[in-house]
Amino acid sequence: MKMDTAISVKNVSKKFKLYKSPKDRLKEAFHPLRKKYHRDFWALQDISFDLPKGTTMGIIGQNGCGKSTLLQIICGILRASSGHVKTNGRISALLELGAGFNPDFTGRQNVYMSGAVKGFTKKDMEERFDDIMSFADIGDFIEQPVKTYSSGMYVRLAFACAVNVDPDILIIDEALAVGDDMFKRRCYRKLEDFKTQGKTILFVSHSPATITSMCDRVALLDKGKMVQIGNSKNVLKTYSKMLAAREETYVKRLKGGSKQKSVKDKDERLQKPFETSGSECRYGTGAVSIRKFEIFNGEGNPVTVIETGKRYIFNTTILFKKNVMEPAIGVSILTLTGLEIFGTSTEVANYSVGHVKANTLIVAKFDQVITLNPGSYAVNVSVAEFVSHQRVFLDRRLDMLTFKVVGNAVSYGLVNMNVKISISSLQTKGG
Repeated sequence: MKMDTAISVKNVSKKFKLYKSPKDRLKEAFHPLRKKYHRDFWALQDISFDLPKGTTMGIIGQNGCGKSTLLQIICGILRASSGHVKTNGRISALLELGAGFNPDFTGRQNVYMSGAVKGFTKKDMEERFDDIMSFADIGDFIEQPVKTYSSGMYVRLAFACAVNVDPDILIIDEALAVGDDMFKRRCYRKLEDFKTQGKTILFVSHSPATITSMCDRVALLDKGKMVQIGNSKNVLKTYSKMLAAREETYVKRLKGGSKQKSVKDKDERLQKPFETSGSECRYGTGAVSIRKFEIFNGEGNPVTVIETGKRYIFNTTILFKKNVMEPAIGVSILTLTGLEIFGTSTEVANYSVGHVKANTLIVAKFDQVITLNPGSYAVNVSVAEFVSHQRVFLDRRLDMLTFKVVGNAVSYGLVNMNVKISISSLQTKGG
């Protein structure tokens, strides 16, 4: 293992034995001919990657894909059935809610126990206790059994313990999904501090925005296998396409197996599910085709460069190949790293498109003032319908085009809120 590698995972697989009932476990244990009463379930299959020191990596995938199992193997809680994991540095982990604390112990007792598990003495934890208390901010509840805590209070204390023991590697498994917004912001600031200090972070999240903003690398797991590992933008595209394909399969079952040709059937570039043409990723059932996307200025002239603070119209030309009732037509703007800044659709705007017949060509117009700060941005365009309350994409084009915004930056961040500043003089008493 190289010295600049924090985590090395090589050909890791994990098998569980699944029994139909508890008594089958006993039958198998005592059967004279060792008859098999279980079936093998591979939670992980041949997972390999190296994570350099100072890297933040996210792990995404649907529930049951093996994310938590992988983190538990890396932490040493579970043993791999085959393969091996090597780590370089002290690990602090915040896994599923309820793990690591004794519910009958008080918060204070669990703080000391958590430190002892990581190799810290009581004196070490006493030196860190004030920092843990300040971060957790649970007041007198620190002297109460943690079984009396709400889920938010539990996470506050668990996260405070995890980040205040000076770890080299921090592992988090969806724990920040609970808790109030102010505490979440405090946690993310702490993670940013860790990144600045060159620490390694590995975490699971279902939030694309969090993955995009936090991660240097992202791994996508599906059914225990590594589908893709790379930058967040490309991996999230693959994940989005995978979810859409499964939604389509589900809807077909609801319709009794009716067959629809997908966009990838019409386009050879999309026959391989995880390949794209250039930077664009496209998928859908093929019931419609997004033909063109154009940007016009207030005078009605097409443009490729936008001046911040002015009015522009996004024109989307769409061909309907089949009858569609109440399609949802949407547009979103993203940074080049994949962070969604703005999005709208006919659905969220409560604009009724009505029933669109087959072989109809329409133009959807989105009229707005662009207040983005100067920079380069990408556009996603989609057309969807709802079947049994499930969104099904008829055609979706991610990164359909990019455009530039120019002008004077008079604010920080991505968007100019057009703030008006005024200052008035107040006369002090006796002045």
